[in-house]
Amino acid sequence: MNQEKCIKIFCLLALIGFLLPNTSYATTYVGQHIERDTRWTKANSPYVVTIDLVVHEGATLEIEPGTKVYFSKETQMIINGTVRAIGKGGKKILFSGLNDGNWNGFLFLKDCGDYNEEDNSGTLFENCVFKGTGEYPAHLMRTKGCNLKIANCTIEKAYTGIQTERQAHVIIHRSTFKHCNRPLHVRNTSMAKVTNNKMLYCNSIMLGGTTTFSNNKLKKFTGKGTQSGVIVWMLGGGIINIENNDFTSFDGYAVKVQKMSKRSTFILKNNNFKNNETNLKLSCKYYNRGKSIVETNNFYNYKRYHIKLFAPCSDEDEQTLLIGANYWGKLSKDEIINATFDHEKDEKINAKVSYEKILNKKSVPQ
Repeated sequence: MNQEKCIKIFCLLALIGFLLPNTSYATTYVGQHIERDTRWTKANSPYVVTIDLVVHEGATLEIEPGTKVYFSKETQMIINGTVRAIGKGGKKILFSGLNDGNWNGFLFLKDCGDYNEEDNSGTLFENCVFKGTGEYPAHLMRTKGCNLKIANCTIEKAYTGIQTERQAHVIIHRSTFKHCNRPLHVRNTSMAKVTNNKMLYCNSIMLGGTTTFSNNKLKKFTGKGTQSGVIVWMLGGGIINIENNDFTSFDGYAVKVQKMSKRSTFILKNNNFKNNETNLKLSCKYYNRGKSIVETNNFYNYKRYHIKLFAPCSDEDEQTLLIGANYWGKLSKDEIINATFDHEKDEKINAKVSYEKILNKKSVPQ
């Protein structure tokens, strides 16, 4: 064989090797709990979790950018220690079920390494992708007293994306939730700061503890079940501040006040409502139980009602639910009242809506 022919064959083999997928990565099976500081690397990826994996108190699991982690059927990660999963823009960290199967997500316990916002230490997930199967994980991330941060992540097809309990404080920033039944459930006594996220094709969000919910874009939520949209369900004290968000194309209602206590505050300000079946659904019994502020929102339009009250109502004399100064597009006050479902439309509802002021459409904030 002459030299020129050898060179051509060598170049062809090199080209084939370049085009073929890189198969140099090894599969690492994880069947033992993590009791000391551990690093998972892209080179040893994918990692296959074969048990309910415990990260013990005092131990840190660090996951390198580009690493893939698969969970065997119905397994989960239980965190008493610290997890640091920090990917990069082009090297995101993947968490999924093995062979797209069901898995049970992450359970964070109170002894975990709490996220510290001052120095960015503690449990953190950044530039990660989480994939569920629709019904599973039932809770992708469930924290029972552990503080954590999720930033620039994508969460797809989890039944519940993130649930906070027992005074846990969670920060969720610049992340995307798709096709989740419930992207977020902030239970009473816990806290959340939810900013600059996208939530698409989901069903409901439950807010019961102190929550800052701002600058998020929510679109195409379904109206399935008795609870859909963003639901305020406060049984204890706290403040839920919903501000500067976009609520677009909700099949049911966009925001619902279900329950409030005397120690709770509900604030709805500077939000945009577009193409929703009903923009606000308010409990005529609980809206005045705590402190409710609804003002300077931009109600572009509605399909059925701008505001709908629902029973049961208070046993006392007829209640008045005050709605502050808001933007209502081109509607006159009479047209706004006609877009309201209260005592005037159903005598069983012992409450009415009162509008404080209609702001000039020309002053609508952009």
